[in-house]
Amino acid sequence: MGKLNICPCPNLGCPNHGSCKDCTSRHLKIGTLNYCGFYSILPVLEEAIAVSPNSPSAQIIKKLVEKQTQAYVKLMERHCISGARQAELRLEKSKVSAH
Repeated sequence: MGKLNICPCPNLGCPNHGSCKDCTSRHLKIGTLNYCGFYSILPVLEEAIAVSPNSPSAQIIKKLVEKQTQAYVKLMERHCISGARQAELRLEKSKVSAH
């Protein structure tokens, strides 16, 4: 399976799609998390929210998570990618990254 087939990012028009090194480098330069980075830290963000859901910090984190996931949903809709397919790609990517 080629890199482009396992890249879970729904931004299919990105010139760095499937090239983890280039993707991560670009996102570091512009100061944002890439798709894989976001989903890597999402469980920790959700845990932080759960500890004190009404705190000002949790509210900021919730907005960040909502904004980012909404952006991904829009990209998935644009490219006709289902949530189940995204989950499969993230799982496949994690298996490849572990080797």
